Amino acid sequence: MSSQLPAGDVARLAEIFDLYADTVSDGAKCMSPAAFARATSPPVLDTSAFFAVADTEARGVLTKDDFIRFQTLLRDADAAAKLSFSAAEPETASLRALVSADPAASSYLKDRPKISYAEFAQLIDASRAARIRHAFVAADPQGSGTIHIDQLLVIARQFVPLEPTSSISQRLALLSESPDSQRIGYPTFLALISLLSDPSRIRQSTPATSLSPLETDVLNTLASGERGAESATPESISNIIDTCYSALQPVPQAEHKPKPRTGLMEVMFQAYNFAIGAVAGGIGAAVVYPIDLVKTRMQNQRAAVVGEMLYKNSIDCFRKVIRNEGILGLYRGLGPQLVGVAPEKAIKLTVNDFVRSRFTNKQTGEIAVAGEMLAGAMAGASQVVFTNPLEIVKIRLQIQGEMLKEAVGSTKAISRSGAITIIKELGLVGLYKGASACLLRDVPFSAIYFTCYSHLKKDVFREGERQLGMLDLLLAGAIAGMPAAYLTTPADVIKTRLQVVAKQGETVYTGLTDAARKIYKEEGFKAFFKGGPARIFRSSPQFGATLMCYELFHRMVPFPGESHELPQERAAHQSRELSSQTALFHAGNALRLLHDSGYKFGAFVPPSK
Repeated sequence: MSSQLPAGDVARLAEIFDLYADTVSDGAKCMSPAAFARATSPPVLDTSAFFAVADTEARGVLTKDDFIRFQTLLRDADAAAKLSFSAAEPETASLRALVSADPAASSYLKDRPKISYAEFAQLIDASRAARIRHAFVAADPQGSGTIHIDQLLVIARQFVPLEPTSSISQRLALLSESPDSQRIGYPTFLALISLLSDPSRIRQSTPATSLSPLETDVLNTLASGERGAESATPESISNIIDTCYSALQPVPQAEHKPKPRTGLMEVMFQAYNFAIGAVAGGIGAAVVYPIDLVKTRMQNQRAAVVGEMLYKNSIDCFRKVIRNEGILGLYRGLGPQLVGVAPEKAIKLTVNDFVRSRFTNKQTGEIAVAGEMLAGAMAGASQVVFTNPLEIVKIRLQIQGEMLKEAVGSTKAISRSGAITIIKELGLVGLYKGASACLLRDVPFSAIYFTCYSHLKKDVFREGERQLGMLDLLLAGAIAGMPAAYLTTPADVIKTRLQVVAKQGETVYTGLTDAARKIYKEEGFKAFFKGGPARIFRSSPQFGATLMCYELFHRMVPFPGESHELPQERAAHQSRELSSQTALFHAGNALRLLHDSGYKFGAFVPPSK
């Protein structure tokens, strides 16, 4: 009876199928034999022979249900016998070679065209036991009942997956009858082969069941690394299980460790990041600058009565700017914005990456949410050095159109000022007016934004399993910007009010607390979210475009010696890991029954060297 997979395992297997499906049949995704082999075979195990087993209806392709049904079969305790039985077909002519080591079994099959699976499983167990006995006898021509350690390893690898360099192989000498003899007795040999033939028995065993006394002794010795050990820690036993399974896992590639950069190369690398951030930030800022201008003018409105407002809403503001100032009016103040974006984006991205690296677990690559938020918050705090002067100059340039329009027909002459003029008027201290509100906005914004962006890429768009495309990066950046922008709108409103020049008759604010109190008293709570929608429409696409460009530029123009491209085999490797270690182990045992290179079924043949 096949086991029932948990819903989570079924969903993950469905993901693997979707990843490798390479053809369509009757309007549904399907797998070809080649795709099946890629999806189920690690480098050291070719499971293509089992395609016919999975293709129960002989259609030449596998549906998703076929694939999941096959993976479910692999998790059965008797999967090896079931697979070999199905692959060889139930005709006894095809099965006779598998049990030819047993004369009685051969006689039983001679006059029977077909046998049941239950009969086959019993016969194959007996035949395997016969092959194990023959292998031992062939290695013990003197009839001593013992074999040398070196012979043990050669024979064991014919029946169980065992790497010569594994901890198990290195400790086989501990099973010898004495430290000096280097010979293993037949009972110990049988216990070792039985123990390693199905490591799942080790995990499922209790002191009173499953393992024989001698198998338990062998396990304790191999796990503890001590001759005659009577016990072993759970951790050391788990290592034995992992060693057995790892023989069928992909061989890990040597990790590439880049050489440490010299001082000059480090300077060049930071200049490279600075340039990438500047270009990406400039593109993001230019794309949404008209929305930013509308947002600023909406937030600067002081009147609480609709009839006294210059703009009814963001759309009305957009239309009036074009009518009164032309299309170029939508880009008033863009120059200083672009000049300031370069250091702003560079320091924000650099600080965030630097702090994240300090909170990231070097072994697992994981980082706690608190660490992510702290990294973002510090990035937001560091950028205020550049953003506050930039913002105050930009805002005053953006509202000049309003002031010029209101001055028409009045006796007071107002001329348009450039960025340099505004900087001279403000002075160094004036450039940092409203810095506390800027901190109040940028610190939580970056903490929210970078955390959301990271988790959207990893959890929603599956970064790590595949290389994210332009749309993935754009959506991740844009979606992350929505909550970050709206939730920090109150601080942005206060900052705007502190940084603009109050017109005659308008309330003057002396500081952060004073501004918050007066805005609430004169205009109500809703005033803190003025321009909120425009802020979302500005920040969301801006940061989406900025981060998309930043990551794409890194891929297209990588720094010498640096690679930002995900390995092409990464998705395949991770998808194989989703498949159970037990499933791979059972598949390997089934292949040994069918076409092991070290022996032919029924008669032991020494493995070729």
